[in-house]
Amino acid sequence: VGVAGIVITCRNAVANAASDWWKTAETAKFLLAGAVAGIVSRTAVSPLEVIATAQMVRGGNKNMVGELSELFNSEGVKGFFKGNGANCLKVAPTRGMQFFAFEQFKKKLVTWKRSKMGLTDEDVDIVVTLNPIERLIAGGFAGMIASSIVYPIEVVKTMLTMYPGKYAGIGAAFRGVIQEVGPKGLYAGLGPTLIAMFPYVGVEFMIYETSKIAIETFLTDRSEGNVDISLPIIISLGLGALAGAAAQTSAHPLDVIRKRLQVQGINGNPVLYKSTIDCLRGITSKEGGGALYKGLGPACVATIPGTGIAYITYEFMKKFLELTSV
Repeated sequence: VGVAGIVITCRNAVANAASDWWKTAETAKFLLAGAVAGIVSRTAVSPLEVIATAQMVRGGNKNMVGELSELFNSEGVKGFFKGNGANCLKVAPTRGMQFFAFEQFKKKLVTWKRSKMGLTDEDVDIVVTLNPIERLIAGGFAGMIASSIVYPIEVVKTMLTMYPGKYAGIGAAFRGVIQEVGPKGLYAGLGPTLIAMFPYVGVEFMIYETSKIAIETFLTDRSEGNVDISLPIIISLGLGALAGAAAQTSAHPLDVIRKRLQVQGINGNPVLYKSTIDCLRGITSKEGGGALYKGLGPACVATIPGTGIAYITYEFMKKFLELTSV
């Protein structure tokens, strides 16, 4: 009985300590919320992601339905999800870091603005908000930080998508890239990625949050007693879709360049470009400016529902985890 009592006491102490930690673990909660949002959204649109990647890398003018039909006929249902494991392994920390970094940058900006206004912690009744440009900047830097951390996984995801069957899994793809082109291959295309991430993530966060806050304010003002009203799921989905489409269009040319740089020198592909600028010049001179938008259709079709799903999942996770945003 004495031993059992000690075990129960220790168990309760550990459980209480874990519970107390979780109540204040805001960082872990934001990372978790973003990670879950990324996994759910990316898996939902995996077939379109596969088609978009294929068109960006090899070009071609086949329509999206034709691509999906050919993929199904040649590889079956599993072809729709090739590379999705690596994609989720990439998108979970990426989205987690994006949302977390975005929240942190916003808090820093609000603190800085309060300091410039001469406000102290005692002035709690004065609410300081961020304008769209400030949200754009916070989102842009959040995107760059997240992408730089998980970029090698992005390269591996591209390899698994473009060359199914060549690698036995994620680990084999990592080793394969290193053996064929060296460790630098895991960072091929990082330059255009970081450049693209600033407008891509910045525009996405700016449009979604600015629109969300404006609509919630409008609905609250029209409600009886000015009761705070949360955005309906369907509107969150629509705003996320709009934000995703705008972000994808603004950064797509750099996305094409990134994909081309990632695959060169691998699987017998020739090394055609020395840098981001060289790749840009090469594509436009050989294939025309329109080639920089190859795959934009399926990419947007994947991004529109994908981003919408990500945001409604994130909003659900925030409520579930009792998180609030600036």
